[in-house]
Amino acid sequence: MANKVYAISDLHGHYEIFLAMLKKIHFDSSDRLYILGDCNDRGEKAMEIYHFIRQNPDNIILLKGNHELMMRDFLLKNDRECLCGSLWQSDGGAKTMENMERFLREGCENERDFCDKRKSFQRWLIDYVDSLPACLEINVGGQSVVLVHGGVNPEVPLDKQDEELCTWLRDWFYLAPGIKGKTVVFGHTPLCYVNSDRSFDVWFDPVHEDKIGIDGGVGFFDDGQLNCLCLNDMSVTVIHKKHNGTDCCSR
Repeated sequence: MANKVYAISDLHGHYEIFLAMLKKIHFDSSDRLYILGDCNDRGEKAMEIYHFIRQNPDNIILLKGNHELMMRDFLLKNDRECLCGSLWQSDGGAKTMENMERFLREGCENERDFCDKRKSFQRWLIDYVDSLPACLEINVGGQSVVLVHGGVNPEVPLDKQDEELCTWLRDWFYLAPGIKGKTVVFGHTPLCYVNSDRSFDVWFDPVHEDKIGIDGGVGFFDDGQLNCLCLNDMSVTVIHKKHNGTDCCSR
């Protein structure tokens, strides 16, 4: 049984900040971490994050984000000029493709080895994204918690949710009543757009008291932060991007 259960979201390629957070919360094999999507794009080391998650399947669980879906759709078409390709490239995907090439070239002796390795890896990445849950319901200390990247439709059963809606929903979701008897924890929307004080701090829905937003904007804003929510006691650990100094990226 997990000792502590944590949720973070929207790492966007910031591998060093991710590792710094694991160190700060003293994360170990007895704990469990849920990452609510968007490990890729904008930052420099998305592949390193996916590799780390892949090496820790028992206690790190990734959910689909809209950036994982855009990456998957691009890799399926393998066409930078198609609509999904151009959208993804302009929204941080170019950084991910550069990172992927660097990551995969390690250990390759020639171009043929690299091309074979890239083809195999991209096929794995497509299948991996397809295998990720769009939302999850877990029980922490007797409380039902729903984890999702963007949001859920409260009128639809959780096992029937649409992955596009789960990864792309914003204000239509978080401004409305949620699911009775459950707390929904979500990422996707930087909290400066949700909090009345424009801060990046974790948002506890003050009206319906049934939703918690955790995207601290570390992927997009130079003054953003990575928020980590402990679901056992709802305590929050924060790492400020501008103070970390090891893993910054331009917008």
